[in-house]
Amino acid sequence: MKMRTSHSGFTLIEIMVVVTLIGILAGMARLSVLRFNLRTSCVAFNNDCRVFSEAFQRYSLEKGGFPADQTMVGSLPNGMTGYITERLWLRPTPIGGTYDWDNKDATNSTGATFDAVIKVSGCTWPVASLGQLDRWFDDGNLSSGSIIAMDAGTTVLFLIEAGAGG
Repeated sequence: MKMRTSHSGFTLIEIMVVVTLIGILAGMARLSVLRFNLRTSCVAFNNDCRVFSEAFQRYSLEKGGFPADQTMVGSLPNGMTGYITERLWLRPTPIGGTYDWDNKDATNSTGATFDAVIKVSGCTWPVASLGQLDRWFDDGNLSSGSIIAMDAGTTVLFLIEAGAGG
């Protein structure tokens, strides 16, 4: 009489296949999460700039011009209380760095001047991510349009109004 032996369990190859498949799925999920995070940060930055832009334009319409240039980074521009929430202006931007206001003296790398610009000083995003932001919300060129990157991407301008040279 023959005894039957029962082998239960998985072989080493079956376990390796399952672990490999889990690794591939985890890698794909990680890439999806990174793309999602990039997209939400881009949307948040664009939304902030649109809200700020509307506030500065409303101020300009009501007061006959834009507020004076902000001399102290890290403070709400003079006269903008009631137009912009201070907490929103002073928090770190979605792309890193801090918001700043430039009036009549902002220039880009080509020397074009602008009358009204929301500037991000100390941007921590890589230029490739800034390029994606520009492709989604502007003209796809970081040296033109309403989103302009300078200083190797550490300074980002959101153009509200072009000057005579812009």
